[in-house]
Amino acid sequence: QAVERWRTRAIWVVSRADTDYPRRLKERLRGNAPSILYGCGDSSILNTGGLAVVGSRNVNDTLITYTEGVGRLAAEARRTLVSGGARGIDQAAMRGALGASGCVAGVLGDGLERAVVRREYRDALMNGRLVLACPFDPAARFQVGHAMQRNKLIYALADAALVVNSDFEKGGTWTGAVEQLDKLKFVPVFVRVEGEVGKGLDGLRERGAIPWPNPRTPESLEECLDVHADPKPDGPRQATLSPSERDAPASFDEKPGEEKLAATATATSESVKAPDPSAADERFGTVKGLLRGMHGSRTEAEVAEMLQVSRTQAGIWLKRFIEEEIRNLFKNSDAPMTEAEVAEALQVSRGQVRGTLKRLVEKGTIEKLSSQPIQYRRAGSIGPLFDRND
Repeated sequence: QAVERWRTRAIWVVSRADTDYPRRLKERLRGNAPSILYGCGDSSILNTGGLAVVGSRNVNDTLITYTEGVGRLAAEARRTLVSGGARGIDQAAMRGALGASGCVAGVLGDGLERAVVRREYRDALMNGRLVLACPFDPAARFQVGHAMQRNKLIYALADAALVVNSDFEKGGTWTGAVEQLDKLKFVPVFVRVEGEVGKGLDGLRERGAIPWPNPRTPESLEECLDVHADPKPDGPRQATLSPSERDAPASFDEKPGEEKLAATATATSESVKAPDPSAADERFGTVKGLLRGMHGSRTEAEVAEMLQVSRTQAGIWLKRFIEEEIRNLFKNSDAPMTEAEVAEALQVSRGQVRGTLKRLVEKGTIEKLSSQPIQYRRAGSIGPLFDRND
């Protein structure tokens, strides 16, 4: 039901096991990369790097105008603008880039489900110039911890970062920038030096942040970022598009199409739709990838917590996963196996395979041998002592 609800809002879901999961997050965050990422729009934008622009929520009009100018300049230089989608500096940077037909990656800490139907984002989402991503449930409300955690994703997706404004030794902007400067060190961190900068930006400079040279042209922005770039960049820049390519409708691949997005954005009430079997299969494919990547056995409660679903749903997926794995196990081998050997091969508990083995015997998929200890083998198998051609 949750997946179907997201699909009606054009929200896609990827896991670390999927090929279209953002490569930069896996390479830079490694084991700390979110297990699940939710989003809307062209997910390929998340692999294009770009300039991250971050700052405080409560700022004056002068800083809003300044930040919109930075966003426009990034778009003119064909650099993706990466930001957090929060009120104030984040939204101003995104607004400036989108207004200049640039590409934007908005990394949200909450409210993805609400953000995807906002009028100002609709055209950019459908034209493939905007992607909104969030590592938390699309319906999640604001939590300070979530906002702090999403900061490292913003830096991990970018080539460089600019802090426009920050409080001193408090707030999410300060915490994220300090973590980047002192610990993560994914990208160079610039700070604004034009106008009244305040104690927060001065404090970041003391920790190693670089004065922003305030480039005025796309060429000077390119030069600024290239001078401070990692000599071994870990990803391609945003592809250069012709005006006709940039304005053409984007293909969302196997994600929900623009018709759903447009209908959702203008709908006044939510319609009830029949479950889509292909959507369930896609979701289960994601779950299988995660379960196969685990080491050691997992309980229903542990799987439910990892996938952020109910224990009931986790139990359904586990049973289906175990049945498929047992079928494959016996399909590829004629050798009889005990219950313990099956459990060990699948890295699950004996209790988790016992019921499945019984069901498969009843279905005639495998057969139970009258041996001690009890063994199972593929139904119709001649046995390991004979050649199949005999």
